[in-house]
Amino acid sequence: MNYTIFDLMYPKYKITKPIRLIEFFAGYGSQALALKYLNVPFEHYKICEWAIKSIQAYRDIHFPNKKYNTQNNLSTKDFVVDYLYNLGISSNYNEPMTRKQIERLSFEQLNKIYQNIIVTNNLVNIQQVKGSDLEIVDTDKYDYILTYSFPCQDLSLAGKCKGMSDNSTRSGMLWEVERILSECQELGNLPQILLMENVPQVHSQENIPDFNKWYLRLEELGYKNYFEDLIATDFGIPQTRNRCFMISILGDYSYMFPKKQQLELKLSDLLEDNV
Repeated sequence: MNYTIFDLMYPKYKITKPIRLIEFFAGYGSQALALKYLNVPFEHYKICEWAIKSIQAYRDIHFPNKKYNTQNNLSTKDFVVDYLYNLGISSNYNEPMTRKQIERLSFEQLNKIYQNIIVTNNLVNIQQVKGSDLEIVDTDKYDYILTYSFPCQDLSLAGKCKGMSDNSTRSGMLWEVERILSECQELGNLPQILLMENVPQVHSQENIPDFNKWYLRLEELGYKNYFEDLIATDFGIPQTRNRCFMISILGDYSYMFPKKQQLELKLSDLLEDNV
């Protein structure tokens, strides 16, 4: 835990306004699923995800019945190719597709990807997102929660410990978040709450200089930060899954992580008899 006596002096932030959720590196939308499991009402406001398989999964899970406006059907394959190429979609999670790769897809495949992007309010490639694209407005009427579970591959031994010093690595995409938040500050509208989730190596000995740099930058933007490593077995789930969570709240507010609970379930209790 990273609390000080001064943190306890701050009031707790209470969400009293409708939530608009913005998910960077959205994947299939695990943060949105968590809110749904907790029966917390919210609006899928924006996501940012460039991998076409994840975009499809996000739509299937969160917008299975939402129809695309057929009046906006695209007329030519060239138009769709240009649109998707300029957005920077990815097929391998590591790099954007080339124009030739996109052109090899059928028009049916292309149009489906396009529709998925529109339906999920997707900004696609974080390197091309601007602060104004988040459309954070009327913060007196809405609470904006921005989640950013940036890629963890380069923080671990498996990723050859390339780290997150700059945006030349996958984990370095964190600094695209910094750029976007800086642009939001210039516009006068920052999200009130930030949620980071990543592997504990995000603040390992090798990565702590960059983690501290990020922590201090958030403070400069006006956030109070609270982070802790949490293990799923401490919260009722029989899975040894250790993750670092950081909550950043705009303004001088306190935050306490949930108390641990006794594990009563075994893995066998969760397995289905028929799959």
